[in-house]
Amino acid sequence: AVIKGYTEAISDGVINSKEEIYNSMELISEKTNQLENMIDELINFTKMNSVEIRQSMKTQSITQFISEIINEEKTTGGVFKRNIITDINFDREVLVPFDKLLVRRLFENLFNNALRYTKDNDTITLSSYIEDNCLIYKISDTGIGIEEKDLNNIFNMFYRGTNSRREEGMGIGLSVVQNIIETHGWKIKVDSQKGQGSTFTITI
Repeated sequence: AVIKGYTEAISDGVINSKEEIYNSMELISEKTNQLENMIDELINFTKMNSVEIRQSMKTQSITQFISEIINEEKTTGGVFKRNIITDINFDREVLVPFDKLLVRRLFENLFNNALRYTKDNDTITLSSYIEDNCLIYKISDTGIGIEEKDLNNIFNMFYRGTNSRREEGMGIGLSVVQNIIETHGWKIKVDSQKGQGSTFTITI
């Protein structure tokens, strides 16, 4: 809409000074880049629906993988001045079929959201443990939280909750997260209160 509006304004002569045209072209260029990125995301999102992914999954240690991810995120969180609390409690190694690149993206998306919606000195807690023949991974934060009216929609494509509209983004990240979860046959749920933070729980 922005690209079309500014293009028409230039074509119709509504915007006609050299400075206004230059500023408009800068904005059109910026929005074009955003659109290109969105298309790339959508292509990747569509690819994740392929049955081929399930067929190519490799059975490997999910406990080792999560331990590595949590340690990486602990380092990253320190750079962003977040208090990172980790609690890894595995009494045995667990082997499951999964796609390493996709699952890394899943964890990175959730962690990046936790960084985005918290501020300096807020706390992000990363925990993982085995319970009732399932492996549980939780990421909790003390950030702005999610309004109750948004909770049922946050995994929908392009949906941006009330508290997320102040941030850059396209409303694709959590849709990708759920798609990866469903592709692997896992489960995800979210608990959140506005102003008190959020907890995402993955059950493997």
